Amino acid sequence: MIQISNLSKSFGRTKALSDVNLRIKPGEMVALIGASGSGKSTLLRHVSALVASDQGDSSVIVENKIIQSGGNINSDIRILRRRIGVVFQQFNLVGRLNVLTNILMGALGRTSLLRALFMAFSEQDRQLAKEALLKVGMAGMANQRASTLSGGQQQRAAIARTLVQKASLILADEPIASLDPESSIMVMELLRKLNLEDGLTVVVSLHQIEYAIKYCPRAVALCCGQIYYDGPSKGLTVDRMRTIYGESAASLFKSNLDAESMPRSPKTLSKRDISPEIFYQ
Repeated sequence: MIQISNLSKSFGRTKALSDVNLRIKPGEMVALIGASGSGKSTLLRHVSALVASDQGDSSVIVENKIIQSGGNINSDIRILRRRIGVVFQQFNLVGRLNVLTNILMGALGRTSLLRALFMAFSEQDRQLAKEALLKVGMAGMANQRASTLSGGQQQRAAIARTLVQKASLILADEPIASLDPESSIMVMELLRKLNLEDGLTVVVSLHQIEYAIKYCPRAVALCCGQIYYDGPSKGLTVDRMRTIYGESAASLFKSNLDAESMPRSPKTLSKRDISPEIFYQ
């Protein structure tokens, strides 16, 4: 589903990503974890081609289609993005529009400009939007203004928008960072349901390690723009996280599960036990 090769990105003198290589298979649910500034969001933005990489021999391929290569975004990216649904931390809904219209925005990629200007979506897309709302548990809110929804409801609406988009890949960038624990669980349960029942590939960036362990079989830990762990989420032990992140590891244990209840390594890890690019088997 995703093939990333030799991906690097610099912002001035800051190296956000450094020679990242990653493969994700169709139907996987993968957590990107790491402290703030580790490169999680930057990596997702490259997969969706919202930003171009540094010049070089890098490439990002999704479903065997080149998204970007050598620092240049594919000229057909508007068409290619139709299969890539992005869920943002801040929901990106239009508050003055009702929920159904917001969900229908997912169909813009296959809607003519004239029909889009007049919000003249097809009856087929309208039916698809209603089914998407039912799937995310919001069937009775179609005519409600988006601005009146709670944070959790807005995020579920944003996920429904990707279903109308007919995306095969969902990139969720910190989707629960601004939500309360109950809403966070609902959103993660929904993403897992779409992964298991609909077969969608889901890549979700998270601060909270316990959510990664509970909902994502595989985890990729980034630090300073590099991959330091890629493997089963249950391998995200307290000792391993402290070895990778040092004092900043404490910020990753801040939700319903504290560091003392996290799985521990059978031995104390040293830096040489955790080297970049430990690829998933």
